[in-house]
Amino acid sequence: MTTVDDPSYRLGLALAEVSRLWRHVLDARLKPLGLSTARWVALVNLSAHPEGMTQNALALRVGIKGSTLVRQLDLLEADGWVVRRAQPGDRRVKRVFLTPKARPALASIAAVGRSLRRELLRDSSEAEIRACNRLLGRVKSRLQPLAGPLAAADDRAALRLVAAE
Repeated sequence: MTTVDDPSYRLGLALAEVSRLWRHVLDARLKPLGLSTARWVALVNLSAHPEGMTQNALALRVGIKGSTLVRQLDLLEADGWVVRRAQPGDRRVKRVFLTPKARPALASIAAVGRSLRRELLRDSSEAEIRACNRLLGRVKSRLQPLAGPLAAADDRAALRLVAAE
């Protein structure tokens, strides 16, 4: 059997392509709300923390470097979705909070994600989806120790996204 005929080889390629396409379509559907998946992840994580989060803690939760997050926060703040405030006792540390504008938008954001999932999975049975989740869960559990702490933080962020919907 050649490499391209090996189902496990094809699965890896399919996972990468499906992930890229799913994110691309989700980005396009979030655009009318003034968001992208990167900005959405930050908002959803902040919604679980009404007391705010430090920029470093948020970067860990969304699985990106602090410098990358700063750019996303700049955009979110400019659009009125978040506000950053100095932390009492240490003015170098910034805490990030959702603004009142962001709260009602989270329901719209969740609806976009729910609608896309329904559209993409409409011909799939619950048993197929559960079997796929079991397979992906096994693969993920084997990848996590190999991927390092940043990937583990990204995984926790993804779980919070699913729970928030």
